[in-house]
Amino acid sequence: MHYSQLFKNTGIYTSPRINLKISLASYFKNSAAFICLILLTACGGGSEERPCARSEDACLIIDPPPVEIWWDAPITDFSEDPDRPNITLLGEATIILALGENYVEAGATAIDQQDGDLTAAIEINSQVNNAEIGDYLVRYSVTDSSSKLAIEKIRIVRVIGNTAENFSRRPIGSTIANFSYLEHLPVDYGQTAIKPPLMIYLHGGGGNLEFTDTTDPTLALEAVIDNYGIPKLIEDGQWDSTLPFVVLAPHLGSVPSAGYKERLDAFVEYAMRAYDIDSDRIYLTGYSQGGFLSSAYAKDFPEKIAAVAAVSPAFADEVDPLANNFCGIERVPLWLFHATNDEVIPFNNTIKVYRAILDNCQALTLPKLALVIGAEHAIHHAVFNLEALEGGFAQAVYDPRFDTYDISIYQWLLSHNLENR
Repeated sequence: MHYSQLFKNTGIYTSPRINLKISLASYFKNSAAFICLILLTACGGGSEERPCARSEDACLIIDPPPVEIWWDAPITDFSEDPDRPNITLLGEATIILALGENYVEAGATAIDQQDGDLTAAIEINSQVNNAEIGDYLVRYSVTDSSSKLAIEKIRIVRVIGNTAENFSRRPIGSTIANFSYLEHLPVDYGQTAIKPPLMIYLHGGGGNLEFTDTTDPTLALEAVIDNYGIPKLIEDGQWDSTLPFVVLAPHLGSVPSAGYKERLDAFVEYAMRAYDIDSDRIYLTGYSQGGFLSSAYAKDFPEKIAAVAAVSPAFADEVDPLANNFCGIERVPLWLFHATNDEVIPFNNTIKVYRAILDNCQALTLPKLALVIGAEHAIHHAVFNLEALEGGFAQAVYDPRFDTYDISIYQWLLSHNLENR
């Protein structure tokens, strides 16, 4: 990926706010445009620290290559292999402790076709600190005599006082996930027989750290929060605690032109195994770069995703409806949001994708498009905090040719599941 050209008719986007009737300047940082030449291209809203926010000449540089610690972290093999050991947790997968209550390790068993009982060889990596509120991971792993590694199992220990943990940091290397990520668990996680839905939020390009010198995994997660949207809402305590979602927000890093869907799939597989969630209710949502990625992933893996909501998605100028598996997206309910004054990603690109689905595919649930008149690229925070709802605080005005934002994005997502598709 290179900054080999700039979008025609877009220039350099440096406005710090969206242009709704009531200014939301406090919510947004500057955004940067970059070119990624793939089917539905991948761009992202950036920050004032990005080169494109400073000058046009600064944009005409080589996009730094993906930093290995972010994008090229090893992908865990989740394939079904009968020859690998199998670990079974003893006791509950989620343990609730009162602050200060001792944690008693329940253990696990391991069986291998070649070596038999490997329980004694299980390695337990426990992060539990019963003196501090938090959601802690206990990890179980084992390797057999043929060096075959079992798929790691995880137990979550929730240490709760007057409150529960709001947002856990999972730096790269602290789990077997191929991304570092932020984790929010609903209040009743592990305390009810009803499995919660999973929402994976994908950040914009402003959450990438390739333009900085740091490889600090914790700072990577702070960059995701600083990109606003759902992570910022949760971090600031503005998230609706009645919403049932397990929310995971990975730090992606600079997205290459190939292999991104496979790496996202590895993260989805990890999430399905690490968390006790309803696999019929897995949702993807994201902003800019993340809006593109959520849509592109659902196109190739529609059997895993119940619905997608994409805000200011970074679609390419040209959309080829004959591209391989394009109409895989017809199986996934899709809601697109864009603004008419977006100088980073033209709103017409999203209209082209929307119409390509209508004209070429047989969607059982028709895609939705909410086009905000007069707003700019960074509309995501107002969409996710519901201020952009029709009649809401932002006083957003929608193009009457398409859909309005007339129902909470979260209620819309929850209205869809794989079981009833």
